[in-house]
Amino acid sequence: MSGVPSTPPDSKTHAPARQGAASDGALPRDVLGYLWRAAPASHIKLFALVLMLLPFNYASLELPRLIVNGVTDAIGGTVPRLLELDIGLPDALGGFVLFRSKGFEVSAFGLLAGLALVLFALQLIQQHITRLIEMAKARLGERIIVGLRRQLFDVIQRLRPEAPMKSKALEVGNMMRFEVGPISPFAGMAFAQPLKSAGLIGSATLLIFTQNAVLGGFAIGILLLNYVLLGIQRADNARKLQVYQREAVALGKRVMAGIDRLPLVHGFATSPFERGAVDHRLGVVSEASLDLKRQNFTDRVLNLLMSDVPTLVFYSVGGWLALSGAINIGQLVAVVAAYGQIPEPLKELIDWDEKRLIAQVRYDFARYYLETREVWPEHSQEMPPGPEPAFDGSIKVADLGVVDPAGSLLLEGVSFEVPPGTAVALKGPDAGGKHAVARVCGRAISLYSGTVRMGGHDLAHVREAVVGRHVAYAGGDPIVITGTLRTNLLFALERRPGRALTDAIDLAALGLADEAALDRKALAALAGAGLGDLVVRLGLERRLDPDQAPALAERIVSLRAAVTDAVAQRQAQSGRVLIEPFRFAAFNRWMTLAENILFATPLNDTRGAASLLAEPGLLPLLEKAGLASDLIALGRSALRILSELAGGPEDLAGIDTKGLLRAEEMGEARALATRIDDDPSPDERALLLRIAGRYCEPRHRFGLIDEDWQERALAGRAQLAHLKDVSGIALARYQPDSYCRALTVRDNLLFGRIAADRAGAAAMVDEIVRECLALDALIGQVERLSLDVAVGEGGLPLSAAERGKLTLARCLLADPAILVIDDALVPLSPAEQSHLIGSVLAGRTGRTTLVVLDAGEPLNLFAQVIVLAHGQVERVEAGAALEPGAGLAATGA
Repeated sequence: MSGVPSTPPDSKTHAPARQGAASDGALPRDVLGYLWRAAPASHIKLFALVLMLLPFNYASLELPRLIVNGVTDAIGGTVPRLLELDIGLPDALGGFVLFRSKGFEVSAFGLLAGLALVLFALQLIQQHITRLIEMAKARLGERIIVGLRRQLFDVIQRLRPEAPMKSKALEVGNMMRFEVGPISPFAGMAFAQPLKSAGLIGSATLLIFTQNAVLGGFAIGILLLNYVLLGIQRADNARKLQVYQREAVALGKRVMAGIDRLPLVHGFATSPFERGAVDHRLGVVSEASLDLKRQNFTDRVLNLLMSDVPTLVFYSVGGWLALSGAINIGQLVAVVAAYGQIPEPLKELIDWDEKRLIAQVRYDFARYYLETREVWPEHSQEMPPGPEPAFDGSIKVADLGVVDPAGSLLLEGVSFEVPPGTAVALKGPDAGGKHAVARVCGRAISLYSGTVRMGGHDLAHVREAVVGRHVAYAGGDPIVITGTLRTNLLFALERRPGRALTDAIDLAALGLADEAALDRKALAALAGAGLGDLVVRLGLERRLDPDQAPALAERIVSLRAAVTDAVAQRQAQSGRVLIEPFRFAAFNRWMTLAENILFATPLNDTRGAASLLAEPGLLPLLEKAGLASDLIALGRSALRILSELAGGPEDLAGIDTKGLLRAEEMGEARALATRIDDDPSPDERALLLRIAGRYCEPRHRFGLIDEDWQERALAGRAQLAHLKDVSGIALARYQPDSYCRALTVRDNLLFGRIAADRAGAAAMVDEIVRECLALDALIGQVERLSLDVAVGEGGLPLSAAERGKLTLARCLLADPAILVIDDALVPLSPAEQSHLIGSVLAGRTGRTTLVVLDAGEPLNLFAQVIVLAHGQVERVEAGAALEPGAGLAATGA
């Protein structure tokens, strides 16, 4: 299968899909090559700073000799001269003078103080230059890592549909955040650090040579020995580090694979095998880690020997040379001080090399992604310069062929034309090719032979930024973004950089005045996709903050009477009780016992009213009202019944307690149930109070609340009516003339609870509520509340049908010139699919719509029906919706 052309006609704009630090070739294999190409000018600036540091470093090494010799000579009677310098090569190297200054005469103390001040000044200058180097290194490292991460994300954004996912989304995210992270600190020091360390070592060695050629030879020999030993270390470290990194990545992949198949593990009880496989990987990684630590310890011992043994040699040989008169005391001090500086830059070189090895491993991992060729061309996601290209909504397919990754032929020689503004059905067996045609037109398949023109543009060459604005695809694998309903819908319109909604969406281009108009357009798309009932339900289930929307809260309260009257009329007509209203003087059977006693619910506390019964701020009041002992007795009775239903206290966790017990309370409940008639401890009393507070007779049906209990609860309610909070937890009271922010919009409208024991009561009540909202022109505001409802992780709270409809709604909101509906509606029944497709087509008059149909769906909605079988066009039928004069054209293979 040839697929899309590898080099489009305008190859200057559409570069081949090849990534790198520069656009003229692939990435260098070595991390140092990548870092140099990423910012050569910045590296050169760092070189300049490092070279600026070296003269000051050399001078600071020379000063200790001048101080010692100057003070010694002054004691011997010589007139001291400050800043008298004579810097040059030793006699063995020709004695060439590099720098000479006569200075000026001072006292012995003046010489000592002056040279000390000069040394201090040199140290300050070196510290300042070093700080400039470190900051420049940090800025450079961050700039390079940002560029690398941007390249990685760009490649991921441009992956073709056929590109196999090189790793899971979590692994890709971790790679961008952590795996390439160690490249950042190394990037800034990649070239400057070895130059700085080599320069410091070189300046120290040069100074030793200027003092004595023998000691200079010793220094060079020690450095050569260090180089050989470091080479051995480097090779061993690289091998062991690569082993550790490889095994650690393999462990991560094995753990993620186990998570992916967790449902199968539970279903087939294969957990022992999974644990064994991971245990094996853990052992391998642990051994590799220990091996690396052993090597590091060996390296530290070797480095210590390389540092300490040469120092002993210098003291011994230098001392012998001083005693023999070959060098003076000042030169010996300078030599020892100079060599004392060598171990630190040498250690920095070792650290640099270790960081280089780590960065190389991370860079190889990043290069694996960056060098993929399974991507759309560069700049394909940007709009071309000039006015936006015209897009007429036509589809022209010529000699289309598609082969799946396994090599099976999906389409061969398929050709047809669809005029702009036409509704077309693709029909035939599932494996006949209709889905492949839809996926090609919807860009879910990008590798094909032949030609596909969408809206007058060759799909192989047109930029994604153009076709993405005019073509929408509703496939069978709906993507639900973790976030709100609004987030999921408006994603189709967020095409501009920016965090704020007004930045990301061009409202003027959509012909919208403000965000409220955008919300209305989003709600219309949801209704068009068959999600109108879901929108209303989500809006009614919202908890509204009256401080943020006081006008809406006030209107909801004012609508209560109308809703109550409408429910009463429906109850009278049907003879069924639908709701039980909140009345202060009446016990509400559908409220928990705690809610009945408090006639309130805690605000901003998810534990519920029952959790308050054992609070120190409420328990004394319950005892005073004579309810505490009764509640404990009721809780004991409920726990006893649960234990009997379970067949014993030890099996309590095996039954549905209908909310009377929570998971974290199960252990304590089992222990208490074994001695149910004993006096409970304070903690056990609190548990029994919570059990009693959660009890609701119609729900649990244990027969524990009779009329006498109801009267006692109402009496307690009257005594506790003054409470505004319990132990600092604010209470939201049920008041008929105000909005209760702890209740949902539905409960605030009903000001009561739905009688859940009546079949269909909830649906009937929601219908009444919707009618009342519509009459009062509030339905739109309640629907708008639903846009801020979170749809959960990946849309899990939604059904498969709702996820498919949400995908369709996102496409409808984009209002594309060409809409391709593939498998998004598969979870719906045939009748529901037909109704929804008819509704969508009615709202898309004058727009092109391509729909993949099942055999049982009506064809009278379409102007054209293309039947595919065995990967070819079998026939083309004119539908009942064909307009006079509209053209049809198709040719088979």
